[in-house]
Amino acid sequence: MKKSSLTKIMAVFLVVMIVLSGCGNSSEDEAQKTEWRGHTRETSAEEEYTEETEYDENAESAEDEISPEQMELIKYNYYVELNNEIIEILDSIAYYYEVVDYTEEFSMLPDTGLTYGYRVSGNNTDTLDDCVMLADMEPDFGEMDSMVKEMEEPLRALMGTFLEISGSNDYADNQYQKAKEYHAVIYSNADAFAAIAYDFVDAIGEMGDVRMAEEENRLKEEGMLINYNASRAISIGREVLDEAYAQGVDDWNLNELDLTEIQKLHDELVAVVADFDAATADNDQLVKESLSNSRPFDGLLDGLIDALEWMMKQAESGELPDMSGSGAPLGSLEHFSYVLGQCIDRYNTVFVD
Repeated sequence: MKKSSLTKIMAVFLVVMIVLSGCGNSSEDEAQKTEWRGHTRETSAEEEYTEETEYDENAESAEDEISPEQMELIKYNYYVELNNEIIEILDSIAYYYEVVDYTEEFSMLPDTGLTYGYRVSGNNTDTLDDCVMLADMEPDFGEMDSMVKEMEEPLRALMGTFLEISGSNDYADNQYQKAKEYHAVIYSNADAFAAIAYDFVDAIGEMGDVRMAEEENRLKEEGMLINYNASRAISIGREVLDEAYAQGVDDWNLNELDLTEIQKLHDELVAVVADFDAATADNDQLVKESLSNSRPFDGLLDGLIDALEWMMKQAESGELPDMSGSGAPLGSLEHFSYVLGQCIDRYNTVFVD
């Protein structure tokens, strides 16, 4: 498994898009998202006929209620949620190998100053289960459907193993027996998973860029200026990371970053955040967008500007950020990525959840 620092730098989640854009509310959207789900609980013989009948009726009802366009957005949103969990697992693999040697036999790396399980986190498989089901359903998402099915087995194994590691406090017992068992799963599945995962992240990212551009155009045309400017600020942040990625730059060669295009993005970000602040200061605009809080982002977008400016100054200084600690230092691309992730989480909370 190649331990790429770009994994962590690019670990920025995609924004979930609103089902029935501009029409539905979140509770209705979630109800629609769950209508197609099957039952996983085992049933008794007495229950079987009744539940099958009810499910058939529900399925028929769902088919009548969910249009192809809505179903496409539902499937896209679930794939976005899976994308976000995939990024977490890619990060966990990278962090795992900062402590454990990349060899088939379990061995801790010497003198790292880090503890076993450093920054590792796992996931339950609910979203994966849903996406595997959706991969066989219309609409056809082409290669993305195939990739979901191909990475299901290694991803499921990694999710469960990292979840156990993150909650483990007896991994060193019996000469690291549990750690050896965890390592066997990670070592045998990480490469197979990553080979597909990066392609999936790229594919859903490209789809997300197109959809987000369309959504931002709609929001602007409809005068939803708070939502629009928040979304546009996030898009600019992702463009900053895309530019660094295109240049092959991360925090270990940040001094090589050409800031020409990033300066333009910085200036646009400042202007967009100023427009966002003006829109949130307008009570009529708050009412139009059904918002009661005049500071829905609590200064996070200002923090995004600050994080970008610190990163630009760090790059200009010619000195690399100190990445030896457990956090993301000011001035690093990883810190900018972290703040951008906070903005995306807040966007999903304010405008989607």
